[in-house]
Amino acid sequence: MMHSPTGNLLVDLYKALKSGNVPVYTVLPGAEVPEPLLVIGSHSEDDSPSGKAGYEVSTTEVQIDMYYPIDDRMALEDQIYQTKNIIKNSTDKITRVTARTIVDSSIGRDVFHVIFLVSAYI
Repeated sequence: MMHSPTGNLLVDLYKALKSGNVPVYTVLPGAEVPEPLLVIGSHSEDDSPSGKAGYEVSTTEVQIDMYYPIDDRMALEDQIYQTKNIIKNSTDKITRVTARTIVDSSIGRDVFHVIFLVSAYI
């Protein structure tokens, strides 16, 4: 089946992340699902013309959220490193991956919440 360029990017990210050791979801699961877990979330696109490629290139940013148990910061840092490598190697369209770590209680308990922003040209 043919997908849009953004659809292909999401499929590539999902397949790559599924090969890792953290479960991957497309929506935040219920509170009964333990951490760690990844959620492929929202995305934004910018199709502003560029000087080199005109309208042929669109910049896309995908947010991937990782929720991780609060009890082991060093294990978290290792998992961030591994996850960034999986993301970067999922497709050659990715230009940048940033990660921001916060402590979050929005899911009913304190967890580390890592927000990965994945930038890609499609």
